[in-house]
Amino acid sequence: MHSNVTPDQFEVRDGVVVHKPTDAEFIPHPKREDSVLVWTGRIGETLSNGAVYQYRDVLDAMKAFWRARSKAAEGPLAA
Repeated sequence: MHSNVTPDQFEVRDGVVVHKPTDAEFIPHPKREDSVLVWTGRIGETLSNGAVYQYRDVLDAMKAFWRARSKAAEGPLAA
């Protein structure tokens, strides 16, 4: 069963973004959004609950999660 990826499935542990359902790990380069070191964990496998997460879906959601997190850390721009 193809499963949707949601932002609440991610957490940051020691600078590593983890997709909790699959234990996939992403280490984004702090200055290059397109550069990411990836350990795929259990992406593509059928998990015990029947869920299957696709690599592209998880990677795209991780990038969106990281962008939102980085933008929030920057705070509002000064006028």
